[in-house]
Amino acid sequence: MNTGTHLRTCHLCEAMCGVAIEVEDGAIQSVKGDPDDPFSHGHICPKAVALQDQYSDPDRLRKPLRRTADGWQEMEWDAALDLVAERLAQVRHNHGRNAVGVYQGNPNVHNHGALIAGQSFLRALGTQNRFSATSNDQLPHMLANLEMFGHQALFPVPDIDRADLFICIGANPMASNGSLMSVPDFRGRLKALKDRGGELVVLDPRRTETARQGSEFHFVRPGTDALLLMGMIHTLFDEQLVDPGAAAPYVKDADLL
Repeated sequence: MNTGTHLRTCHLCEAMCGVAIEVEDGAIQSVKGDPDDPFSHGHICPKAVALQDQYSDPDRLRKPLRRTADGWQEMEWDAALDLVAERLAQVRHNHGRNAVGVYQGNPNVHNHGALIAGQSFLRALGTQNRFSATSNDQLPHMLANLEMFGHQALFPVPDIDRADLFICIGANPMASNGSLMSVPDFRGRLKALKDRGGELVVLDPRRTETARQGSEFHFVRPGTDALLLMGMIHTLFDEQLVDPGAAAPYVKDADLL
């Protein structure tokens, strides 16, 4: 990195805030929010500020390590990749393709190389043992996307910058910056929502940071989310607040409601 200001994106979470990195003679001098970023408008969180410490940490791994009888030893990248390929092929040959397990998470999603080559690599491995952050907490959401929109990755994103009523169920965007919703500076956007007369209603088993900022907060007993949502849907139809005919293209059997 040469001397000057380098405009980049922090990809430690889905908020993807723009950062301005000041560099002098190859050394990072500061990491600040980019005020001209059209998405984050200069907002960053402590994680982005700490990128400098992560980059210059003396304990940061700069080469692959191999565990030996004498301890960890550095390897060159070509030798390390050859060793991994050899061992993977050996495991599959000796124990079958499902002897290899794969876990994926945010580092894969936020890396262009992993996105481009990851699926081809998984197909080559041929293992059915695949685990991810998705399989822990997100598959029902993706199934709903598949049924409603035709693809599991078509996540509906709330338009908080134009919403008048924002209902938040079991999420804490004050801490997560919205996760898949990708909302840098949620606090500022929530203030803007309230300033234009909008409301934030939070439903959660605990009073989170977001709940404390809400216009309304309602406790939900853990495990009753489905009953709550079905009750809300029942009320909408029972009080004739929706038109089943208009909903028909988007909801199965809407004419029976």
